[in-house]
Amino acid sequence: MKEFQILLRDIDQYGQTFQYNDQKIWLDPIKEFHIACKVINAIQAEVFILPEEEGCLFRGKIKGKISVPCDRCAEETEITIDYAFDEFEEYPNDDLEITSEEVLDDHRIIFKDKNATIVDIGALLWEEFVLTLPTKPLCKKDCKGVCPTCGKNLNEGNCTCEEQGHDPRLAVLRNLKIQ
Repeated sequence: MKEFQILLRDIDQYGQTFQYNDQKIWLDPIKEFHIACKVINAIQAEVFILPEEEGCLFRGKIKGKISVPCDRCAEETEITIDYAFDEFEEYPNDDLEITSEEVLDDHRIIFKDKNATIVDIGALLWEEFVLTLPTKPLCKKDCKGVCPTCGKNLNEGNCTCEEQGHDPRLAVLRNLKIQ
């Protein structure tokens, strides 16, 4: 996203702080990558960028509230984001020209374009946001999930399904003795 790119030469040598309240940073990639996430309270970010001799230091915070499905019962679960990060990104080699369309793994945040060094702050913020997402979100610690037969949410009470026996594919392992 070009609107979230900053020319490094425009940043003061002592660093500069940027505020990001534009929800497009989050909503466009959430939609593009089909992430089951809804923004409840606007996500806000603050980033301090300090250019150094070998690269750039990024220090920032991301705050907001999102809703994601519980990993066991699929009910909506609210997650409060209050995340701080520090990132150091080295400058690309002078002989290497990288455009925003082909950002290399080694230089995903800073790239060169026609003799100008550019910081893609949108890429940095999206990467840090994804790191805040829980890998296994739960609505509560003791979430019982859903019945594998009828799909009833077991947090709301038991279902009338017969208790399933053991998986027949694993029957051969029942008599296994480990010494």
